[in-house]
Amino acid sequence: MTLSRRGILTAALAVPAASAAAQDRLPPISIRQSEVTVSRSLIVARPDLPVPNDSGMLFYVQQAIDKNILVYAARQTPAGSLDPSRPVEVFWRRYNDDEGRRREISFFERVFAFGVSTQPVAEGRFSTRIAGYRQRDAVVEVGPDGKPRALLQAGPRTIRVVYAYAMAERGRFIPKVHYVDIHGFDVATNEAVRERVRLDM
Repeated sequence: MTLSRRGILTAALAVPAASAAAQDRLPPISIRQSEVTVSRSLIVARPDLPVPNDSGMLFYVQQAIDKNILVYAARQTPAGSLDPSRPVEVFWRRYNDDEGRRREISFFERVFAFGVSTQPVAEGRFSTRIAGYRQRDAVVEVGPDGKPRALLQAGPRTIRVVYAYAMAERGRFIPKVHYVDIHGFDVATNEAVRERVRLDM
């Protein structure tokens, strides 16, 4: 698995995007290793961080710097199917500075970091890529239980993503990311799975 130049550094972190000039000076990012851990229950990365409960939520992104959370949610028609014109929306929950209120992502964030592009792959199913992490896609669909879900391949496993957590620290212009954990459930076995992606910056 390879990352784009802006990669998981901007796509996974729920922090305000840097300036365009700073983005142009981003260093290359490469994967050191990706490891998968299986457990009986979902690992809670940070019990002290809030968990959003937005309608149609596919997954959310927490991070180590503050409590602001990025939410990826499905947009559905009155009949419950995914809206083919815009099946996924992305927005902030600003727990750190605005009591968890919703805030739309900015134009820059949408185009270069957190926004998504979607492509239909079958009836009611959409391949979805995050702007800053285009080398890997998830499939968004409505599951057998009638709830929307995002499915991601982790080796031979198909994972229903619940949330991601980025271990990062503040830097001069951009955060320094040490690793990103992707948490979810194996759709075949219902085992809890964590994929840890370690990064070099």
